[in-house]
Amino acid sequence: MKTVLSEEGYPCALFETYMAMVLGSIGSNQYRKLFVRLPDGSLRDVIDDGDLACAYFVSSILTLCGLTKNGVHTTVDETIRDLELSGWKRNFDQHVGNVVIWKQKVCSDGLLHRHIGFCVTGDEAVSNYAISGHPRRHPLLEKDIVGEYVREVEGYYSYPHF
Repeated sequence: MKTVLSEEGYPCALFETYMAMVLGSIGSNQYRKLFVRLPDGSLRDVIDDGDLACAYFVSSILTLCGLTKNGVHTTVDETIRDLELSGWKRNFDQHVGNVVIWKQKVCSDGLLHRHIGFCVTGDEAVSNYAISGHPRRHPLLEKDIVGEYVREVEGYYSYPHF
């Protein structure tokens, strides 16, 4: 397998590339569909046209950058397991580049789900937005129209080699 080093003569600037991918994903429809084939042969979009795509989005970027070991995931729990297995450290720091985990809330399918995204500034994140089905930039602690927090942050994961 060729690498950037052998192709370009320089090592990849991993953090900068990672952040460029996160920021470049804003508004993308890339993460709206993920099909599985059911036993009867029919197809099912398991992320419901982007409504439940946060883990798919985050784990796709992490996988493309080689920052996790077990590939793309559809759940926050599996993505967290992969982060921990891959050496990411849990903390409570809002640093640029950290993966952020938000606490559970009832989602459109009637079930409790956590949410996952990326810190892009000390007070902003990029995560998949269920309503539009694509990643967007938003406050880490976003409020609804009556001033209540939409979700509280549960914690962060940082990569020790950044």
